[in-house]
Amino acid sequence: MANTRNQQVLATHRAKFEQRVPGGREFNKLLRDMGAEAYRFKEDQLDRARWWIYITLPINVGETFDLRLDVLCLSASYERVEPRTLTLVAERLHDRDARVDPDFAILLTSDPAAADLVKRRRGQLAILTINSDELISGSGVGLRDRIAEIMVTHDHYDLTRPITEPAAFYGRQAEVAELDFALDRGQSVGIFGLRKAGKTSLLNFVARQHERVGKPVIWLDISVLQTAEAFQLNLLEKCHKIVRQLGQKIPRLMTLTRDGNPNPTVQTSGYWIRDLNVLLDALPGRLELFIDEIDQAWPSRSNLGVEQAAAVMRCLIQLRGVVQSREAEGKHGIGIVCAGVDPAIFERPLLDGRDNLLYKFARLAFLSPMKRSEMGEMVRSLGKRMALRYSDHRAIDFIFEEFGGHPLLTRKACSVAARKRPRDEIPWHVPLSALEEASKMRGPNTPQSEVADVLASFTEWFGDEAAMLPLLWSDDPQESAEAKEWARNEPDMAAHLVSYGITDENWAPRIHAMRALVVK
Repeated sequence: MANTRNQQVLATHRAKFEQRVPGGREFNKLLRDMGAEAYRFKEDQLDRARWWIYITLPINVGETFDLRLDVLCLSASYERVEPRTLTLVAERLHDRDARVDPDFAILLTSDPAAADLVKRRRGQLAILTINSDELISGSGVGLRDRIAEIMVTHDHYDLTRPITEPAAFYGRQAEVAELDFALDRGQSVGIFGLRKAGKTSLLNFVARQHERVGKPVIWLDISVLQTAEAFQLNLLEKCHKIVRQLGQKIPRLMTLTRDGNPNPTVQTSGYWIRDLNVLLDALPGRLELFIDEIDQAWPSRSNLGVEQAAAVMRCLIQLRGVVQSREAEGKHGIGIVCAGVDPAIFERPLLDGRDNLLYKFARLAFLSPMKRSEMGEMVRSLGKRMALRYSDHRAIDFIFEEFGGHPLLTRKACSVAARKRPRDEIPWHVPLSALEEASKMRGPNTPQSEVADVLASFTEWFGDEAAMLPLLWSDDPQESAEAKEWARNEPDMAAHLVSYGITDENWAPRIHAMRALVVK
């Protein structure tokens, strides 16, 4: 009887979906033609233009594409699909419903530009867009062929921008736990690591997670803001917005109007700390402030120019004063997490012969390359979205040994290897030989060129330490042994080689592909 009742409810919701959604009837036929079954149709109560559909694929299709769990589909009856719609899908996938595949979804829409929007988000979301207008006009392309096409044409390894979607974030469990712990206690932390090692992605992930549970979160990027005044105003405006969204009484400010816009009659620098304290008093809890590109505030390292960098650094020093004074008064204040390449701003006691007032303000945490298990999860998960299999453990071992778990270098190697896929072979079991060949390629946009960029970046920031590498990795055993002894006895001379993942704890190459660039 229960089954009959459930079938009746499903039939009712299916009929309502087909009546209200253009192309709904044709979409269900597309599923039936492949032997797929939609077992749940749920109208979104927050937006009646959206329907959530849960689909079970036939066994043979699920095995071919490694989609053995149910597939989530969003039907969005919008003239134009905005990026936030894709983010909504990503959040659903990230909720990790045990029945739903976390690596793949379907979007049914009449927006012809949706496919391009999804393609631009490759590497973060694997979404098959199905145009409802084409279904209505009688497109004869079956669902299996549609899935195959998107898996072959979208390279999810080819991503150079920071990760913004939680579903695309892999590993880093220890680092996430460390930041959660620090923020819960109002401690300040600085995350530092190699170029493209995942610092901004880590900040993005933690910030999104905390924002989702209702914590007041603000994100600032010094390289984008450029000036001290922009830093001050952005912090105040975003804090004002949070107070307003929480329904708190808007306090009277000197630097901002009641609507939260800059007050043109007031000099921001003279009143921003006063207004920040007033806004913090209006918040129900501690503000969590994420600052990217923090090293741009260190004058000798900054691209902003010495004067602007020094002005931004003064802002940070004033922020430190706010944190300390509120802590002393027992008020909730600010938990700060920042990221950069060079930790000098918190690591060096002197600046131009004077005390560095930010020295040891933030506890340093170094983001070394990923662990083998985390890297393997990333490689396999992204490969699954492209109908690639890494069934030979030697392939994973090779990638880890060659590129040390560095996210960008690993992705680049896998991207180049994927181009060796025989035409339309689905799935393709990536052989070790394809990865070996990819690692040997030279020229622009190859794994070797990316390795060279990482080494060049490290050399730019830590030239003295980079100069030790030819000695540490020398083919002459005596020369190498003497260099390693030197590094042990003078740890400051090689302080970042290990923490940044250039070498292992014994000073041997962590990224083996880098050795050929150093020892010639």
